[in-house]
Amino acid sequence: MTGIGKHFGAVAANADVSLSVATGTVHGIVGENGAGKSTLMSILYGFYQADSGQIEVFGQPAQIRNADDAIALGIGMVHQHFMLVETLNALENVMLGAEPHWLLPRADAQVRAKLNALMQSTGLHIQLDSLVGDLPVGDRQRLEILKTLYRGARILILDEPTAVLTPQETTQLFAVLKRLREQGTTIILITHKLKEVMALCDTVTVMRAGRVVQELPIQEASVEGLAQAIGHGGPPNRDGASSGRGSGGGRGVVAGPSFIGHRQPGCAALERGGAGT
Repeated sequence: MTGIGKHFGAVAANADVSLSVATGTVHGIVGENGAGKSTLMSILYGFYQADSGQIEVFGQPAQIRNADDAIALGIGMVHQHFMLVETLNALENVMLGAEPHWLLPRADAQVRAKLNALMQSTGLHIQLDSLVGDLPVGDRQRLEILKTLYRGARILILDEPTAVLTPQETTQLFAVLKRLREQGTTIILITHKLKEVMALCDTVTVMRAGRVVQELPIQEASVEGLAQAIGHGGPPNRDGASSGRGSGGGRGVVAGPSFIGHRQPGCAALERGGAGT
């Protein structure tokens, strides 16, 4: 995404935001509430239209007008509030809107076979005949991830995925995400939990007031440094000194080599800019 801008009235939700995510990595996006993280990813998933900027997906220019466009490009998103029908069972929720055949018994058999294979390869095990309303929260989240993978997602966006999970469910989720990364899935993690970012991500981007203020490899990050970049003063450079640019820089402050602003082969989605919050 390059130079992404998005206003809601007079409020700039994203301001000249550029972001590049390497294929087959876990990329964390952190920041306080209102930093623009979810807005940026909602633009990538087609929920919002950017006022300015460009998007590339797997190195190709992309126009994403709605979620159907995003899904067709291999982008899936699991929202903090799940989008499931509680009165349907797990299999029916996956199949809803993506039935492979007009004869439901045949469609059921085809979807069940594909989901069984996905569950085996990813570790996302679900009782497919259970009503969603009877499933615990962790199972509902696994079902949402399965649904995106069933639809062909190669880029998986997760919005605050551990906010509703127990510590045990969080551990199970991270094991699944690591397996998906090993299989080549690109994962974008929106969160404010810095310790989880340090444990899982390969790269982290910090947003503040609608702008990118820092991006760096996780090996060069620390909880303390990320907290400083999120909160007060200019983001630190890699040597620990303040950049002095604060949140006013359009492209953000990136110490050393960065994906931001470049169009690199092997990069999955993400470069854009415009106006922000």
